[in-house]
Amino acid sequence: MKGKFNFLTGICFLFIFGSCKTDDVKPIVLPDSGSLVSLSFNTLAIAEAGGSAELTATLTKVSTNDVEVKLLYTGKATFGQDYSSNLTLIIPAGNISNSTNLLAIQDTIKEGIEDIKIAVDTVFGGGEDGIQVININIEDDDVPSIVNLILNEILYDPSNVGLDGDANGDGVYTQAGDEFIELINYSTKVIDLSGYKIFDAGGLASGTPNHLIPAGTILQPQKALVIFGGGTPTGSFGGALIQKSTSGDLNLNNAGDVLTVKDTADNVVLTYDITPLSDNPNESYTRNPDLLGDFIQHSQIPSTKKYSPGTKIDGTSF
Repeated sequence: MKGKFNFLTGICFLFIFGSCKTDDVKPIVLPDSGSLVSLSFNTLAIAEAGGSAELTATLTKVSTNDVEVKLLYTGKATFGQDYSSNLTLIIPAGNISNSTNLLAIQDTIKEGIEDIKIAVDTVFGGGEDGIQVININIEDDDVPSIVNLILNEILYDPSNVGLDGDANGDGVYTQAGDEFIELINYSTKVIDLSGYKIFDAGGLASGTPNHLIPAGTILQPQKALVIFGGGTPTGSFGGALIQKSTSGDLNLNNAGDVLTVKDTADNVVLTYDITPLSDNPNESYTRNPDLLGDFIQHSQIPSTKKYSPGTKIDGTSF
């Protein structure tokens, strides 16, 4: 009827217009526990065929609330195509860490070695312990195996103050004897280093190796080989393979020298120019972080040591 209020229409009118008004949705913010997150892998490299690695987020102290870690994946390998993993890790209240798996995805594309870099994007309920970026390689099985040998630490100028320079641990300081290089097998396969040759610039020019790696030298995946100039290397050195120069001197000059490693067919496997590091440091240069980072003087790390042959910067084994 015209002019008469329709009760049902009024209800609908109120319902429709009332439903258009909504309160702002506030994001859930976990209380900050004051704990910091670091990332780690249980391996350095995985095979494309069924390879997996454990990625762990660890707190500096136990939190009374959940800590949520958002992860950022970059690198040559493609997320979802070359590998799969979780984008978020939650460390439950009362726990110090939590882990997830990173799985390689098999394909038939010739890609070679592809790296993955994992960083902390955001932490809810805590913070990031410095800048966390860790690396892992996927080894392609569609191309011939590549020897992935890297130089992780080098001491060409041992300290001559007391026994500060006694890197080989034999209780005697000698310039030639305490020099060393630390090589890492950065792969999932053993490397037979028998007959490999180590040169400094002078030795390379004359064709005379400073060190001829003995027959039967098998370097296990992700393990270290340390070669000292001489002396009687004494200690555990993190379980690394230990050798001393067959010539009695690695002869690594403090300036203008180049380290070269060749295989049995005289192919250059590794070369490193010492020149950028030439400042008479009286200590080693080491990658920071191990394996991936740039070379820095050992004292730039929070440590009282001037070198760490056979171990990571923090003293743990490879």
